[in-house]
Amino acid sequence: MKRFALSVVMTGVLGLAAYTFSGAQPPSRGPEGERPWGGPGGGRGNLALLRGADLTEEQKAAIKAIREAEQPTGDGPSVDARLRRELQAEVFADSPDVQKIASLQQQLAESQSARLARQIATDQKIAQVLTAEQRAKIRERLAQAPSERRGPRPQGQGARR
Repeated sequence: MKRFALSVVMTGVLGLAAYTFSGAQPPSRGPEGERPWGGPGGGRGNLALLRGADLTEEQKAAIKAIREAEQPTGDGPSVDARLRRELQAEVFADSPDVQKIASLQQQLAESQSARLARQIATDQKIAQVLTAEQRAKIRERLAQAPSERRGPRPQGQGARR
């Protein structure tokens, strides 16, 4: 009986330890350290705004089709990630090439600008699917301070300073 009780306790302790460690892992990232849903900042911003908009099934399907049509292909790391990596490698090289750094910096700025233009075009297409009332509700959410939208911030360990 003692042996059985000891094995149950040990199993519980090991299970609890495994659960604790699995919860402590950072979110999984795709190739080149990117988040699975897009670039380094993610691409879910407009989805969070749509949560309280009371979308119909037709609107949900239309928005899903728009987002799927606008998603980049998953062929390796994004242009931004590749350029950022090249730029960092050049900055930390033993003898950095200032002209190459400037060129990579310009290419990265152009790539980010193009990505922002694509995101704005996608948002405009999604806005056309919404009713005037739904767009008004989203504008109200945008007008709120970020802390009001998210609720109170956690205090103590792990809280941002």
